[in-house]
Amino acid sequence: MLELEVSNIGGIEKETFEISPGVTLVTGPNASNKTSLLKAFAFALGAESAPLRSGSTEGWVGLSNGDIDVHRQVTNVNGETKVSGQSLLETTEDPSGDPSSLATFINLLEFNPFRTAIRHGDPIESLLMGPLDIEDLEAERAKLIESKKNLDSKISDLDGSRAELERVQEKRESINAELDELHEQLSDLRSRRDSAEEQDELSEYHQKQADLNAERAQLSSDIQDITDSIDRLEEQRQAAVEDVDEAQQEAEVYDPDEIRRNRRELHERLDTANERIETLQTAVTANREMLDLDIDWAGSHEHSISADRIRCWACGSMADRNRFEATIEEILDSIADERGKRDELKPQLDELDEDLEAYNNAQSRAADSKDRVRELKKRIEQRQNSLQTKRELLADVNEELADVQQQIDEVRETHNGQSDKFDDEIEQTQKKVLSKQSELTRLDSVLSDVRADIKKCDELTQQREDLRGRIQSLTDEIEQAEQRLRESFNTTVADLIERLEFDSFERIWLDGSFEIVVAREIEGTIHRSPIAHLSEGERELVGLVCGLAGYLTYDLDEAIPVLLLDSLGAFDIDRLEPLISYFSDRTEYLLVAVYPEIAEQIPYTTHELGPSASVN
Repeated sequence: MLELEVSNIGGIEKETFEISPGVTLVTGPNASNKTSLLKAFAFALGAESAPLRSGSTEGWVGLSNGDIDVHRQVTNVNGETKVSGQSLLETTEDPSGDPSSLATFINLLEFNPFRTAIRHGDPIESLLMGPLDIEDLEAERAKLIESKKNLDSKISDLDGSRAELERVQEKRESINAELDELHEQLSDLRSRRDSAEEQDELSEYHQKQADLNAERAQLSSDIQDITDSIDRLEEQRQAAVEDVDEAQQEAEVYDPDEIRRNRRELHERLDTANERIETLQTAVTANREMLDLDIDWAGSHEHSISADRIRCWACGSMADRNRFEATIEEILDSIADERGKRDELKPQLDELDEDLEAYNNAQSRAADSKDRVRELKKRIEQRQNSLQTKRELLADVNEELADVQQQIDEVRETHNGQSDKFDDEIEQTQKKVLSKQSELTRLDSVLSDVRADIKKCDELTQQREDLRGRIQSLTDEIEQAEQRLRESFNTTVADLIERLEFDSFERIWLDGSFEIVVAREIEGTIHRSPIAHLSEGERELVGLVCGLAGYLTYDLDEAIPVLLLDSLGAFDIDRLEPLISYFSDRTEYLLVAVYPEIAEQIPYTTHELGPSASVN
C-alpha cells in the first residue's frame, strides 16, 4: 500500500490518499481535484514544484510505504517560490541520469514538457538528452577546441622558424669563411711588418689600440642592439596602451548594473507570462471538459441540463453553450497573445546576455593589456639602465684610445715611419675582423632564438596532436551516447506501436537531428511526415507515446515504482485498455486520470473524487 499525504497543494487543503499496487483509475466530476492529486504525486516523485492552494504560502507532500519515505515542501514568500526536501527520484540509488531531467518522463501529465513540446512542434533534443548529462563532456570539448585554436595560432607564428634556421646557418658559414681569410691576411701583414721593423716600440701600443678598438666595436654593437630592443619594446608598450584604451572604451558602452537589472526584470516577466499561459490553458481544458461532458450526457434521461445551457464549472451558474465556446476562443486568443509576448522577451534576454558577455570580455582584455604595459615598461627600464652602463663604458674606451693614439704619435715622431703602411693595413684588417666577429656573435644569438622557436614549435605541435586525440575521443563518446539513446528510444517506440496496434502509423522514430518523424500509409503508399504536419489529436497521441518511450528508455520502470498519466483523450477505449495493461506490467503503481464514463468500461480499481475534494 502506498500512502500520499497532501497539504495545501492545488485545490486540496489536507487529505490522505492510499493506493494498492497495480492500476488505479482516478476519476470524478470537474473541480474534484484530480489534477491537484496527480500534481501532488508528481511533486513527490520528482517534479520541480507544485501549485500552492489559493491563499496559502506553504504546502507539502509525504509519500510512504514500507520501502519509501519522501517528504517535500514548497513555500512562497514575497513572490519567491522555494522547494525543500528530496523527491523519490533523488533518493533512488544509482539513477540512470540527472534527476531533474529524468522527472520529465515520470510525470507524463497533460502539461509535461516533453508532451507539450511534441504537441507544439518544438525541439525535443534538450529534453530527451537532458538525463544523459553530457553537458560536462560538451563543455570540456569546447574548451579543448578553443585551446587547439590558440595552439594553431602560435604554431602558425613559428612556421617560418625552420627556413630561418637554414638561412642563418648559411650566413654563419659564409662569415666564418671570410674570417679565416682575414686572419690569414692579418698574420701575413704582421709577419711582413715585424720582418721590416723588429723590436718596434709601436708594437705594444698597436696591440693595445687593437684591443681597445675591438672593445669599442663590441660596445657599439651592444649599444645598437639595446637601442633597437628598446624601440621594439616601446612599440609593443604603445600597442598595449592602445589595447587598454580600446577595451575600456568598449566596456564603457555598457552599464553592467542596468544589464543585470534588465535581465532580472525580463526573467520575471517571462515567468509571469509562463504562469499566465498555464493558468489560461487550464481554463481552456476545464471549459472543454465541461462541453465534452455535456455532449456525452446530453442524451441521458438523468441529465437535467438543457443541451443549450451548461452549468459553469467555476461559479455554478447556468450559461449558454455559445457563451462557453466564445469564452474558450477568447482564452485561446489570450494564450496566443501571451505566447507572442513571451517570444518577444527571449530575443531581448539573449541580447542582454550578449551585452554582459561583451562587457566582461572587454574588462578582461583591458586587465590583460594593463599587465602587459607594466611588464613592457619594466623591461624597457632594465634595458635603458643597461644602455646607460654601455655608453659610459664606451666613453671610457674612447678616452683611453685617444691616449694610446697620442702615445703612438709621440713614438712615431722619434722612429722611422717605414712600418706605417703595414700598421694602417693591419688596423683596417683588424676592424674588418671585429666587424665579422660582431656579426657572428649576433648570428649566434639569432641562431639560439630560432632553435628555441623550433623546439617550442615541435612541443606545441605535439600538444596539438594530443588535443586532437582528446577532442576526437570526447566527440566519439558524445556521438555514441546519442546513438545509443536514439537506438533504444526508437526500439521502444516501435514496440509500443506494435503492442498498441496503431493502424494509422506505420512507424514513429527519432532521426539523426533528434526530430520525431512519422511514417503512415495513405492510399497504399508510405509517407513520411514531420510532427508539424499531423493533426492536433495525432500530435497528442505521438507525444504521449514518445513520453512513455522515454520512461522505458531511461529504465524508470525499474527505478521508480509509480507512473502518472492523464489527458488520454487521443486514445479510444480499444487502445486505452491495452496501453494501461502494457504499463501495468512495468510499474508497481499506475495512476491514470480518466473521465467517469471511461472508468466504467475498464476493469480496474477506481478511486472516484467528489466535488468536496476529499480523496480519502
